[in-house]
Amino acid sequence: MKHPRPSSLRLSSAGESRILAVPAKVVWAELASSVAALAPELIEALDNSGTILRLVQPSAAIDDSEFEPEPARTAPISRDPSVANMHAIAEIIAGAYRHSTEIAFARMVDLFEAVNRRSESLERSLDLTHNMLRKAYESHAEAVMDAAADAAPTSTDPMAQMMQSFVSGAMTQKPRPPVSAAPPPTNGSNGKS
Repeated sequence: MKHPRPSSLRLSSAGESRILAVPAKVVWAELASSVAALAPELIEALDNSGTILRLVQPSAAIDDSEFEPEPARTAPISRDPSVANMHAIAEIIAGAYRHSTEIAFARMVDLFEAVNRRSESLERSLDLTHNMLRKAYESHAEAVMDAAADAAPTSTDPMAQMMQSFVSGAMTQKPRPPVSAAPPPTNGSNGKS
């Protein structure tokens, strides 16, 4: 509140006046809300003798510029070209970091998902090929067994049966490795006594 401090306020509205006392320890925000609730057309600040100190018309235009905070001032960029270059480089680096964290990571995830889909496709085709080969081997084995059963000798000749057993046994055995010469001695000599 401006000095000198008023001891009371006279509020006038619609030809009617009211006096509002201003206590010694006043909370100005509470007093202002009381005044606003009465919506006066004229507010008169009075001293102890009743002399008018100030007048205010709330309906008149109030210059709010003294109550508005000043807009935040940004530090002007120096006109020095080296400072401007450093500022441009900082902007480029910040943009690169944004790119690496946003776009590059998203692309890396997409690539990983594509590799996973390809791997799953290859596994499915490998399983399908394995099943087809197993069925082909089974059908071939059945055909060979059927052909062998059809071509089996029906004779009761014991010599023919013995030869057939001998040949089929020889065909099913694993081949033995060839016998090699004795290994050279390993006692450090050249083989001479």
